[in-house]
Amino acid sequence: MRFRKNIRLKDYDYSTNGYYFVTVVAKNRLPLLKEYRYGSGAIAIAQAINDLPKFISGLTIDWFKIMDNHIHIIFVLEDCSRSLGQIVKAMKYNITNIVAVGLPSHEKSSYSNATAIIVADGGIWQWNYYEHIIRNEKALDKIRRYIENNPEVEKPNWDELDK
Repeated sequence: MRFRKNIRLKDYDYSTNGYYFVTVVAKNRLPLLKEYRYGSGAIAIAQAINDLPKFISGLTIDWFKIMDNHIHIIFVLEDCSRSLGQIVKAMKYNITNIVAVGLPSHEKSSYSNATAIIVADGGIWQWNYYEHIIRNEKALDKIRRYIENNPEVEKPNWDELDK
């Protein structure tokens, strides 16, 4: 059996009020979201993200950006009815339903075999997600700029953000 490292803070309540930076990544880092960065596909995913607060009380979406194989997002929890993990699970589910419908057919795709396996496996996402608890306004501003400005090149030092 493969051991999976727990990357969450021990004894931290992830339903605590605050700002949380989250990154979800497509399974095998395939560019499954590439066609959804612009146009009607991007609108559908953006709508799915923006609709989350309609179904989860106490949740606000602060900022997000869709990349080829991942999504960066800042969630704000204020007396939220769900934990961060439950929110990410709901978001992944909603976006999977949008992306799975538009995945290329076997004949059109150079990564179609992997795509077929992913869809058959029940999801398009890596099993976990990255999160960072945003502790102050300076860190929030830096993360917003990171999300907006070339996330592939700029790699922030997360420990330095909260100082």
